[in-house]
Amino acid sequence: MITDFVALIWVVAAGAAVGLVFDFYRSLRKWLGWGKLLTIVGDLVFSAAALYLLFRFFLKANHLDFRFYIVWGSALGLFLYSRILSPIILWLFFKCYWLIERFMGLILSLLSIPVKIVRVLMGPPYAILRWFSLLLFRINEALWGESVVRIRKKALVFWNRLFPPRTNG
Repeated sequence: MITDFVALIWVVAAGAAVGLVFDFYRSLRKWLGWGKLLTIVGDLVFSAAALYLLFRFFLKANHLDFRFYIVWGSALGLFLYSRILSPIILWLFFKCYWLIERFMGLILSLLSIPVKIVRVLMGPPYAILRWFSLLLFRINEALWGESVVRIRKKALVFWNRLFPPRTNG
Protein backbone atom coordinates (compact mmCIF):
# COMPACT_ATOMS: atom_id res chain seq x y z
CA MET A 1 0.00 0.00 0.00
CA ILE A 2 1.36 3.40 -1.01
CA THR A 3 1.07 6.22 1.49
CA ASP A 4 -0.42 9.57 0.54
CA PHE A 5 2.99 11.23 0.68
CA VAL A 6 4.50 8.73 -1.79
CA ALA A 7 1.45 9.13 -4.01
CA LEU A 8 1.91 12.90 -3.93
CA ILE A 9 5.55 12.47 -4.97
CA TRP A 10 4.45 10.28 -7.91
CA VAL A 11 1.89 12.89 -8.93
CA VAL A 12 4.46 15.72 -8.76
CA ALA A 13 6.82 13.53 -10.83
CA ALA A 14 4.00 13.09 -13.36
CA GLY A 15 3.76 16.85 -13.79
CA ALA A 16 7.53 17.14 -14.17
CA ALA A 17 7.56 14.30 -16.72
CA VAL A 18 4.90 16.05 -18.78
CA GLY A 19 7.03 19.21 -18.64
CA LEU A 20 10.09 17.28 -19.83
CA VAL A 21 8.18 15.76 -22.75
CA PHE A 22 6.79 19.19 -23.62
CA ASP A 23 10.29 20.71 -23.60
CA PHE A 24 11.52 17.93 -25.89
CA TYR A 25 8.61 18.48 -28.26
CA ARG A 26 8.96 22.27 -28.17
CA SER A 27 12.71 22.20 -28.79
CA LEU A 28 12.40 19.65 -31.60
CA ARG A 29 9.66 21.70 -33.23
CA LYS A 30 11.79 24.85 -33.06
CA TRP A 31 14.96 23.12 -34.25
CA LEU A 32 13.28 21.49 -37.25
CA GLY A 33 11.17 24.55 -38.09
CA TRP A 34 7.84 22.78 -38.46
CA GLY A 35 4.99 24.39 -40.33
CA LYS A 36 1.40 24.65 -39.19
CA LEU A 37 0.31 21.18 -40.31
CA LEU A 38 3.21 19.39 -38.64
CA THR A 39 2.68 21.47 -35.51
CA ILE A 40 -0.95 20.37 -35.33
CA VAL A 41 0.04 16.72 -35.79
CA GLY A 42 2.84 17.17 -33.22
CA ASP A 43 0.40 18.72 -30.75
CA LEU A 44 -1.85 15.70 -31.10
CA VAL A 45 1.06 13.30 -30.59
CA PHE A 46 2.28 15.29 -27.60
CA SER A 47 -1.20 15.28 -26.07
CA ALA A 48 -1.41 11.51 -26.47
CA ALA A 49 2.07 11.06 -24.95
CA ALA A 50 1.22 13.38 -22.03
CA LEU A 51 -2.04 11.52 -21.41
CA TYR A 52 -0.19 8.20 -21.45
CA LEU A 53 2.44 9.51 -19.02
CA LEU A 54 -0.19 10.87 -16.65
CA PHE A 55 -2.09 7.59 -16.84
CA ARG A 56 1.02 5.55 -15.99
CA PHE A 57 2.07 7.84 -13.14
CA PHE A 58 -1.45 8.07 -11.68
CA LEU A 59 -1.76 4.30 -11.92
CA LYS A 60 1.48 3.98 -9.95
CA ALA A 61 0.48 6.68 -7.46
CA ASN A 62 -2.96 5.51 -6.41
CA HIS A 63 -4.32 3.01 -8.94
CA LEU A 64 -6.25 5.74 -10.78
CA ASP A 65 -8.30 6.61 -7.70
CA PHE A 66 -9.15 10.25 -8.34
CA ARG A 67 -8.13 12.52 -5.50
CA PHE A 68 -7.98 16.30 -5.35
CA TYR A 69 -4.21 16.32 -4.84
CA ILE A 70 -3.69 14.67 -8.26
CA VAL A 71 -4.60 17.88 -10.07
CA TRP A 72 -2.69 20.19 -7.73
CA GLY A 73 0.29 17.86 -7.46
CA SER A 74 0.62 17.58 -11.24
CA ALA A 75 0.34 21.33 -11.60
CA LEU A 76 2.96 21.76 -8.86
CA GLY A 77 5.32 19.32 -10.59
CA LEU A 78 4.88 21.09 -13.92
CA PHE A 79 5.40 24.51 -12.31
CA LEU A 80 8.55 23.42 -10.44
CA TYR A 81 9.97 21.77 -13.55
CA SER A 82 9.27 24.79 -15.74
CA ARG A 83 10.87 27.21 -13.26
CA ILE A 84 13.88 25.16 -12.16
CA LEU A 85 14.83 22.57 -14.76
CA SER A 86 13.29 23.73 -18.04
CA PRO A 87 15.98 26.29 -19.03
CA ILE A 88 18.76 23.78 -18.35
CA ILE A 89 16.98 20.94 -20.17
CA LEU A 90 16.21 23.14 -23.19
CA TRP A 91 19.86 24.19 -23.37
CA LEU A 92 20.91 20.51 -23.22
CA PHE A 93 18.41 19.55 -25.93
CA PHE A 94 19.68 22.26 -28.28
CA LYS A 95 23.30 21.25 -27.60
CA CYS A 96 22.41 17.64 -28.39
CA TYR A 97 20.70 18.71 -31.62
CA TRP A 98 23.75 20.76 -32.56
CA LEU A 99 26.01 17.77 -31.90
CA ILE A 100 23.77 15.47 -33.92
CA GLU A 101 23.77 17.96 -36.79
CA ARG A 102 27.56 18.24 -36.78
CA PHE A 103 27.99 14.48 -36.50
CA MET A 104 25.64 13.87 -39.43
CA GLY A 105 27.52 16.50 -41.46
CA LEU A 106 30.78 14.71 -40.69
CA ILE A 107 29.32 11.36 -41.72
CA LEU A 108 27.97 12.81 -44.97
CA SER A 109 31.31 14.43 -45.78
CA LEU A 110 33.10 11.14 -45.11
CA LEU A 111 30.65 9.28 -47.33
CA SER A 112 31.15 11.80 -50.14
CA ILE A 113 34.91 11.14 -50.29
CA PRO A 114 34.59 7.91 -52.34
CA VAL A 115 32.18 9.65 -54.72
CA LYS A 116 34.68 12.47 -55.24
CA ILE A 117 37.48 9.95 -55.84
CA VAL A 118 35.41 8.08 -58.44
CA ARG A 119 34.48 11.39 -60.10
CA VAL A 120 38.16 12.37 -60.36
CA LEU A 121 39.23 8.93 -61.59
CA MET A 122 36.41 8.65 -64.14
CA GLY A 123 36.80 12.19 -65.50
CA PRO A 124 39.41 11.45 -68.20
CA PRO A 125 37.80 8.22 -69.50
CA TYR A 126 34.41 9.94 -69.60
CA ALA A 127 35.89 12.89 -71.53
CA ILE A 128 37.51 10.51 -74.05
CA LEU A 129 34.28 8.54 -74.49
CA ARG A 130 32.30 11.74 -74.92
CA TRP A 131 34.73 13.06 -77.51
CA PHE A 132 34.73 9.71 -79.37
CA SER A 133 30.93 9.44 -79.41
CA LEU A 134 30.61 13.00 -80.70
CA LEU A 135 33.18 12.20 -83.39
CA LEU A 136 31.22 9.10 -84.45
CA PHE A 137 28.02 11.12 -84.52
CA ARG A 138 29.56 13.77 -86.76
CA ILE A 139 31.04 11.14 -89.10
CA ASN A 140 27.67 9.37 -89.38
CA GLU A 141 25.96 12.69 -89.94
CA ALA A 142 28.39 13.52 -92.75
CA LEU A 143 28.07 10.08 -94.38
CA TRP A 144 24.39 9.35 -93.90
CA GLY A 145 22.82 12.70 -93.14
CA GLU A 146 21.58 13.52 -96.66
CA SER A 147 20.22 10.05 -97.31
CA VAL A 148 18.42 9.98 -93.97
CA VAL A 149 16.74 13.28 -94.78
CA ARG A 150 15.72 11.97 -98.22
CA ILE A 151 14.39 8.73 -96.71
CA ARG A 152 12.42 10.73 -94.13
CA LYS A 153 10.86 12.91 -96.85
CA LYS A 154 9.95 9.85 -98.91
CA ALA A 155 8.44 8.16 -95.85
CA LEU A 156 6.33 11.26 -95.11
CA VAL A 157 5.10 11.42 -98.72
CA PHE A 158 4.27 7.69 -98.60
CA TRP A 159 2.45 8.13 -95.28
CA ASN A 160 0.45 11.09 -96.57
CA ARG A 161 -0.55 9.07 -99.65
CA LEU A 162 -1.76 6.21 -97.42
CA PHE A 163 -3.50 8.46 -94.92
CA PRO A 164 -4.27 11.84 -96.45
CA PRO A 165 -4.86 14.72 -94.02
CA ARG A 166 -8.51 15.47 -93.29
CA THR A 167 -10.08 18.57 -94.66
CA ASN A 168 -12.90 20.14 -92.74
CA GLY A 169 -15.37 21.61 -95.05
